[in-house]
Amino acid sequence: MKKIFSILTLLGLLFSSTTIIGQHQAVSFDYEKASFNNNQPLPAESHILVQGDVPKNVTIIELSVFDGKGREDRKPLYTVLWKKPFDKEAERFNLPVNYKLRGSSEYDFKMSFFTPISKEERKALAQQVSQHLDTYIEQTFSVNKSSIKLTNSSRQIMNDLNEIVFKGMEHYRNRTNIGFDGFSDIVKQTLQRIEKANLNKGRFLFIGKNKDEARAEYRNKLTKELKSIMFSELDQIFNTDLAKLSDSRFINDYSTEKTQRTLAIQGGYGGTYVDGTFSNLKVGNGPYLGLAFPLGNRTFAPKILSNTSITFGAYLTNFKNIGQNNGDVSGPIFKRPTYVGLSYKIYQFIRFNASAVFLEDASTAGQISGLGSRVFIRPSIGLSLQINLWADLSR
Repeated sequence: MKKIFSILTLLGLLFSSTTIIGQHQAVSFDYEKASFNNNQPLPAESHILVQGDVPKNVTIIELSVFDGKGREDRKPLYTVLWKKPFDKEAERFNLPVNYKLRGSSEYDFKMSFFTPISKEERKALAQQVSQHLDTYIEQTFSVNKSSIKLTNSSRQIMNDLNEIVFKGMEHYRNRTNIGFDGFSDIVKQTLQRIEKANLNKGRFLFIGKNKDEARAEYRNKLTKELKSIMFSELDQIFNTDLAKLSDSRFINDYSTEKTQRTLAIQGGYGGTYVDGTFSNLKVGNGPYLGLAFPLGNRTFAPKILSNTSITFGAYLTNFKNIGQNNGDVSGPIFKRPTYVGLSYKIYQFIRFNASAVFLEDASTAGQISGLGSRVFIRPSIGLSLQINLWADLSR
């Protein structure tokens, strides 16, 4: 057994691949042709660094990665921004894409270019968004006897208010990373307080008004307070260094490089419980050889899945003198004990195997008739070495 493991260890050392330290691979972007690396496939399963020339007056560049399939309004898989430095001119941009693309696949990309806006444009944008919010609130709140009637739930109204701002700002970015994440809980609490307000209190606040006028005035007072809080929160966004979308390039169905497939071969030594009790165990052991198929790609899958493989194969020898009448124990198909199980990497190329072994008496191995009644299953464990053989299966 020691001799077998020595040979397997030597083979593992000879065939094990060297570890490559991951780094960003440079990818050039051509603005005029809207392509990468002169239309060459993008690197797969590694981080990339998209580089290119900065168009005139552009201060922010955004790259979005989309799945090659899906609806037009699908969300990006990954987004990254480049911002022009304050203290110097920049003729080239660098966008580190810390999202690994799958090999032999297609993705959509969008390059967006933003230029600064003037104070007048920023003021006009703020007025436009505020007007949309004002109109929505006026249409949503109405007087219903002694209370304010809301056309939707407070939760839905909050969602709608946030969406108005998101929509109004979707073509703008800022250099300070101050973005709109939604209105605060203060706005939410104010909205809930308005929903519970008793408008009859208006007659004590607006003396000289009749009942209906007092209710309307009180309703206006509450909505103005809500708008004041909302517009105050938006001022933090509108007073930043904003840039507007001035140009974009959409690259559709761009392919990644074809990745090689691996054929994993395992060789090891294991033991199988065949029969008996603790005081009289019958255990078959010997070398085995099989194929392994990982449950996940180590680049994308969790560690526990990428380290685990489904494996099947056969022992190279029958189990001697542990069957009926001290006969040999074999198995179906290959006339050898045959197994199916799981293997888990415990160190480099060393695997721990746990499997179910299909056995039958050696005297009947290979016969078709009566197979179901002859074959029995037993548990097995073992250690193995795994060698990954590269193969281009795409051709």
